[in-house]
Amino acid sequence: MNENLIVAGEPKENEGKEQKKKTGGRGGMFRLSKGRFGFIYTVFLKKTRAKIGTGIILAFLVLILVGPFITPYSPYASSGSFNQAPSLAHLFGTDYQGKDVLSQVIYGAYPSLLVGLLAAVGGAGLGLILGVMGGYFSRLEAVISGATDVIITFPAIPLLVLIGMLYPQLNELLILALILVLWPVAARAIRSQVLSLKNRPYVEAAKASGMGNWEIIWKIIIPEVTAIAFAWFVLSVAVAVIIVVALEFLGIGSPEVVSWGSIFYWAQQFAFYNGDWWWILAPGVSITLITTAFALIGFSVEEVMNPRLRR
Repeated sequence: MNENLIVAGEPKENEGKEQKKKTGGRGGMFRLSKGRFGFIYTVFLKKTRAKIGTGIILAFLVLILVGPFITPYSPYASSGSFNQAPSLAHLFGTDYQGKDVLSQVIYGAYPSLLVGLLAAVGGAGLGLILGVMGGYFSRLEAVISGATDVIITFPAIPLLVLIGMLYPQLNELLILALILVLWPVAARAIRSQVLSLKNRPYVEAAKASGMGNWEIIWKIIIPEVTAIAFAWFVLSVAVAVIIVVALEFLGIGSPEVVSWGSIFYWAQQFAFYNGDWWWILAPGVSITLITTAFALIGFSVEEVMNPRLRR
């Protein structure tokens, strides 16, 4: 039987409405339901992997908030014998100075995640603004595209290492450097999407109806590319956290500040030689969990954005 035949009693325009509802309206591959930013609803309430990832992130956020009140020991003071294996008194053991590793991991979550989140927000936000501007306004396209290419080809890691060595106490400067590193890739992806959007019939119709450029950008363009910006934000958080931990592992920054990276910094000098596996396991599991959580959310966003991946 021909699959293109219309079932009796079901007008063709109803079929079009159903298809429009499934695709999210005019050209709206990403806006699936529940209004302007409906993809957020679709990702977090419909996708199991995103729910798992969100649960892990919320658990870490709760740990950051209540951790200082529930940790049994200070992360800066000795509370047991040196290099003590995990026990009921010290669930993750102690380090070479007798400091409780569990307390260090809980306290270290805040600075590690804070830098990653702030850098990701700045990188995705700047990438969204410049990507939209470069894609929509032809006069700015060459300037923004050129700046994007220059920064992408610039050796980012040496820059971050240099900043960390010169200004170890200034996390704000490190965050700005991470934003500088993260925004170009997001801007390039968003600009490509905007270039394909601005010539679509409904955008031309909006111009003909008297809508100005900024109104079109705010009401039509930005809702269409928000999903891409959010996807890059999710990816950028995991990347920024790993970069910060890696820099601290190399001794960049202040090793006296308790963070996941500083735990690895001291562990590389003592734990590897003594076989103190518990000292490495605790922060390693924490980093793996948080990056996996953001990856799960990223996979869900990609599934919503790409119809071929939908089940």
